[in-house]
Amino acid sequence: MARMDEKELKAHIKSGNFYPVYLVCGNEDYLKKVYVDMIASKCVDPAFESFNLQKFDGKSCQLADVFDQAIIMPMMSDRRCVIVEDYKLEGAGEKDLGLIRQYLEKGNTSCVVVFHQKNIDFSLTKAKKAVEIIDKFGVVCVLDKRSGTQLTKPLISYAAKQGCTLSQQTANLLVSLVGDDYHTLINELGKICSYVGSGEITAKQIEAVAVKTDDAKIYYLTKALMQKDFDRVYQVLHSLIRQKIEPGYILGTIVSTYVDMYRAKVSLAGGARGDALAADFDYRKTAFRLSNAARDVSRMDIGIIRQCLEVLSEADRRLKSTGENPVIVLEQLMVRLFLVTNGERV
Repeated sequence: MARMDEKELKAHIKSGNFYPVYLVCGNEDYLKKVYVDMIASKCVDPAFESFNLQKFDGKSCQLADVFDQAIIMPMMSDRRCVIVEDYKLEGAGEKDLGLIRQYLEKGNTSCVVVFHQKNIDFSLTKAKKAVEIIDKFGVVCVLDKRSGTQLTKPLISYAAKQGCTLSQQTANLLVSLVGDDYHTLINELGKICSYVGSGEITAKQIEAVAVKTDDAKIYYLTKALMQKDFDRVYQVLHSLIRQKIEPGYILGTIVSTYVDMYRAKVSLAGGARGDALAADFDYRKTAFRLSNAARDVSRMDIGIIRQCLEVLSEADRRLKSTGENPVIVLEQLMVRLFLVTNGERV
């Protein structure tokens, strides 16, 4: 009957005109749970939830048991809701497909069945036969991680409800530091709003309070290099090593940061627009990386960036092929990058 995106699903749930079956999947765990819970709460009066709301673990249940519950008449309510978590629709055989089809063809209007695929590896393609049946009688909705303004707009709105002002620029900074998991972002923004109290949220407040991802910590290492703060460089590096972050991962993230800066510097020098650059190098979901890079290289000579990339390439070769102590390789890399950033040849 319908393929719906998040906006359409939200409006549909609000209308209260439910289909008999829903498949909710995608890689954004928080949003999937939010909308499955919204369906359940709209269908079932909380006062009679114990009678009219049933949940099944799809890894151990049988579909026959699910539909046996689905045909029970609701008690003191117009509908029942049955939620099935992580049923292996990808491997559904003819027996399961027949059960789904048979139940839906009966046109039961007193129960809403929700297949909640918590597993982010769920594949619509591999579950094609089951999806086609569900799609015919109900709703399929894929809820993937938001990006760009889809991610920052609700953050700005959330801050406003807490009495704080979050600009687009500082919202982008929060995403770059914390990552794109919406639940984590909301938790961190809640902490920041409590810390600020009211008024404008600044970059310094975000940097002081937000728990940063490993990528963000490594970005701060490169930022300290560009700011010529060598004490901070070593402090951050050894913090990452103590946390047992893989040296190869540390180096790879540093390399990607310098590649971002090189691309931004060359493109901006050639008069390229930021949106064109984002499309050319597939930064559409991580546009904040380009913004950070463009800001960081505004006063850096392109020749220095090239030298840094050469130093990084050499460190990558040593890390992968010489058998040297990875910590020593990274420490020496920091010294060489620091010297290059200060205008010295190495």
